[in-house]
Amino acid sequence: MAPTVEECITLPNGMKMPRLALGTWKSPQGLTKAAVITAVKAGYRFIDCANDYDNEHTIGEALKELYAEGVVKRADLFIQAKLWNSNHRAEHVEPDLDATLKDLGTTYVDSFVIHWPQACPSTGLAPTLRSNPRCPGISQNYPAHFSKGTMFPCDKEGYYCNDQESHYVETWKAMEKLVDNGKTKTIGLSNFNKTQIVEILSIPGIKHRPAVLQNESHPYLQEKDLRDFCRVSGIAFQAYSALGSADRPWLKEGSITSGPPTTGYEVLNHPVVLKLAEKYGKTSANIVIRWHLQMNGCLVCKSVTPSRIEANYKVWDFELSPEDMALFHDLNVGWRHLLWAETSGHQDYPFKSELPNGYVLGKPGAGSSAGAK
Repeated sequence: MAPTVEECITLPNGMKMPRLALGTWKSPQGLTKAAVITAVKAGYRFIDCANDYDNEHTIGEALKELYAEGVVKRADLFIQAKLWNSNHRAEHVEPDLDATLKDLGTTYVDSFVIHWPQACPSTGLAPTLRSNPRCPGISQNYPAHFSKGTMFPCDKEGYYCNDQESHYVETWKAMEKLVDNGKTKTIGLSNFNKTQIVEILSIPGIKHRPAVLQNESHPYLQEKDLRDFCRVSGIAFQAYSALGSADRPWLKEGSITSGPPTTGYEVLNHPVVLKLAEKYGKTSANIVIRWHLQMNGCLVCKSVTPSRIEANYKVWDFELSPEDMALFHDLNVGWRHLLWAETSGHQDYPFKSELPNGYVLGKPGAGSSAGAK
């Protein structure tokens, strides 16, 4: 039986968006350029990036080289960027995207999403950009691992700063103007819960509805209800940490997200996944990627290893049987890796219901900045 999942999904405005993207979160600057070049030459046409990843300028270098070699044209690619939390205020939204466009060497992106619903951390004074991360008037009392200045600011007590006067509804209205002026083709959301998405959809006179929702999802957190809600609402569900993100440092730090789920395995090492990989002659990652695709979803996979980047794209020549897809049902244990609980003091924190009973907001610790996917 020939595979039935197409490589692109059609967005409400008629644009084609590739289902599988190369992610660049935590990709070191020295390796990101080669990763992007490898990915595009292997067939990827979707690059997912963000200004707080601190590598968009190296992605721009890779794109310039690819264009010069004639491998692709700008129109061949789908590029997605993100609005960082400290730039939620309406006057900071466009400068945030302008900095990304400059780094990427392009006049527009195909998708621009609000990275998190909470304006936290936030300065509220001036846009915080990769090129000038520190702003005057903000406490310089940063933990040593906070290398990006006010993109991750702390107050004098060492807690994340909040901008309680900023709200994502007003941010969305500013985002809409970026579609109107051609700096982005679509706008979307990331790390929003269903209630918050409904609030955006209910904005009176909304001009541009969310095209995508990028949230954590993998076999241990399948988000079936949210996927269904997005489907009926005309929103493309896009999974990040799609393979389980086994490299997260705080898994071994004794935090509330540490330790294995009830199955006792990382996603790619689960016996069900390993057995299917053997059956189909594919890698474990191929099996999980194919599961996402056959869930009618889209996903972002991050790697800087050329062989793994190339292997992850070899998912279009086979199809999991209905019986094999059903084997994933029992893996859905609702285990969210990325709670970023250090920001849970904000009124718009999206995962309050998933924090342990009696959880008390703590100060940012080692690995917290890496938690800001």
